[in-house]
Amino acid sequence: MKKECAVVQDLLVLYEDDVLKEESRRMVEEHIQGCEECMQVYENAGKELPAMEAVSGSSREEQETAANQVMKRLMKMSSQRIVGGLLLIVLIILIIITVGGNIYDNVTETNWGLSAVYLLPTEDISVEELYTLKSGDIYCRLKSDKKVNAWQFMDWGTPEGKLLESTDDAVKELRIREAEPWERKNCDAYDSVFIFTLERHGTSEKDGSSIVQRCREINIYGKTKKDKLTIWEKGQIVKEAPEEVEKEAIQKYVENGQMAKAVRECEMMGWDDYEEIFEGFYSSVIQGDEGEGVFELEGGSVM
Repeated sequence: MKKECAVVQDLLVLYEDDVLKEESRRMVEEHIQGCEECMQVYENAGKELPAMEAVSGSSREEQETAANQVMKRLMKMSSQRIVGGLLLIVLIILIIITVGGNIYDNVTETNWGLSAVYLLPTEDISVEELYTLKSGDIYCRLKSDKKVNAWQFMDWGTPEGKLLESTDDAVKELRIREAEPWERKNCDAYDSVFIFTLERHGTSEKDGSSIVQRCREINIYGKTKKDKLTIWEKGQIVKEAPEEVEKEAIQKYVENGQMAKAVRECEMMGWDDYEEIFEGFYSSVIQGDEGEGVFELEGGSVM
């Protein structure tokens, strides 16, 4: 039996004798209406409820005093339940604030909103191969035991105000998206080749001047800016690519429409049978706050 029910059933005798104060009487009635067990006790007892021994020979004033003491016990138990409920609400709010804070950190640090939840942490990524191509680009094979959706994001970042100006302080930031639970059955463990361009040339449409932007660092980021893996940095010594890697790089250039880069790579390798394979020249236009500039296409997984 619940303590609250025991208290109410003790009060039923005083309730039948009509000696309870109005507030106490209302509380007993409300409890009986909402409690099937106490309602059953009340209906079975009817008007023949025995008088409580402790109060049977007492005066009306003594009976009211006894009833008030019982009601104080009832009110105390109710207060404890209210305090317990409030503490639970406070705990839930603290959990929401903590979890929400972590999500906010991810959102603000990556600028990718809730999709940052599925970014692959750098601890799950390893650099399997790293070479310098004849062109000066960096060839990199990344591997992970995690299943990754065919999705990457690469950003060529420049210092503030240098979007369409020459700089030696550009950086490259790569993020890789892990497959969501419902996608994983159709995905394989991650193994992909990237070719990172360390220098790009363009022309300002404002005054026709030449723009040269050079990369000083290549980083992979996980869910936050603090989770960073540096693949390459200026001054790092990297082995020259063997011939089979050069051939793979040229194929990547072709697949991504970078015909001019493919031609230059062939020339540097001393291969002169490429004329019928590569035709045309591709470029893309990027927009900035200070005007437009034309840069050689980098697209796809060739970065």
